[in-house]
Amino acid sequence: MLAKTQFFGRMYDGLDTRSLASSYLSGIGALAVWDKYPGEDIDDKDKALLGEADNALISETALQLKRVIEAAVLSAHPEWAAKGIVGEEVQAFSDFLVYILESQTICSDWAVVVYDTCSGFVDVFKGQNYKDEDEDSADTTVLASNTLTLRYVPGHYQPLVAATPDSTRPTLKHIISVLEESGVLYVVTDGAAE
Repeated sequence: MLAKTQFFGRMYDGLDTRSLASSYLSGIGALAVWDKYPGEDIDDKDKALLGEADNALISETALQLKRVIEAAVLSAHPEWAAKGIVGEEVQAFSDFLVYILESQTICSDWAVVVYDTCSGFVDVFKGQNYKDEDEDSADTTVLASNTLTLRYVPGHYQPLVAATPDSTRPTLKHIISVLEESGVLYVVTDGAAE
């Protein structure tokens, strides 16, 4: 899906909130079909019904995420509504993730990692309530489910999800260590930074 957003007169590729929702829902194990082995014994009729339920859940979650992102952006920049930068007919884009990092929503518990296939660069958006693995209260299972991964390809974003149900989703600490070992350039935008 191609989504473009006009921002101060320039066009930007839009953040597909369906991809964000898919990554989140997959990470918490909420999807029935996406998280199954391709050859698993589910008859086609049941698989189709489960797929419809997954798509409905993804669509509803995506719409809620769009509204949460818009509310956070408008809280910081109410004048943008009048300028048409934010609104019902305007697609959000990844730079808007900065505004949800400090929000009082579940999004502040997330780390969102965006792999840009064009530049090879990685953007990491870390919410103010995302716990580091070094903290005593950090549960790596929760950290992994709260680490959302997206891939940017020209024109849209795609969710990066585990290939099989027994695949462990990486935590942000693991992703960063792999990026550093591989020499990949990345930047962390931290909602907890003062």
